[in-house]
Amino acid sequence: MGALSRLRQELDELTGELEDATGVPDALRQPEVTRAQAVLADARTAVSSAFLSRRAMILARESIARAQVSVREAVTISRSLSERSAALKADAADLRATSAYVRSGPSSFVSRPVEHDRTDDSVPSGSVVVVENSIPADHPARIPIELAITRTLATGGGEWQVWITVPADSTWWGMRVRGPAIDWVTTLHGPEDQTPEAVATRLLPVARMARAEALYRRSLGRRGAGSRVSDDRRG
Repeated sequence: MGALSRLRQELDELTGELEDATGVPDALRQPEVTRAQAVLADARTAVSSAFLSRRAMILARESIARAQVSVREAVTISRSLSERSAALKADAADLRATSAYVRSGPSSFVSRPVEHDRTDDSVPSGSVVVVENSIPADHPARIPIELAITRTLATGGGEWQVWITVPADSTWWGMRVRGPAIDWVTTLHGPEDQTPEAVATRLLPVARMARAEALYRRSLGRRGAGSRVSDDRRG
């Protein structure tokens, strides 16, 4: 097999890997995947011109090398998304087996304690998330969405309340979130936004904002306590 044929084979293999990676929900929204698509397109152009000169062949090899790195990054983020989706589905199956709350009409869902490694402080203890949910009881994503909301907002710490409204004869859902220093409203437009993964992605910046605000206030409290100690010592 000649050098150019090997480059074309590598390009085909990378294209197949990236296609597999984009099959995971929300993968196409990730910057790593978008970047890999662009780099792979550049590599495809370079390989198509590789026969023109020695210099073109070198550039084609360099393009393939860059594409390999980008595709590996895209595959990694795709695997992470797939694992997150599997975890949500597993939690949903567990909740179906242990909870009898599913019924028609609105419901309230109070989060269970989030199990995590004690050395990992990404989920503060004492987090409570309450969801007022108007998603129809027979909707397959009802429970997974509630779990996604709970798991995501719990990382922000404190107490949260979420309302999901489903207007009759409409394709969109409304969602309102109240939490520590947070009062936020958004719209979930159509099936693409109405999945556990999409809802978690939408809520993650909100949880991070609440966590950052809590850490900032805590640091102010520590500084204030330090000033009081200094004043006492001077007295």
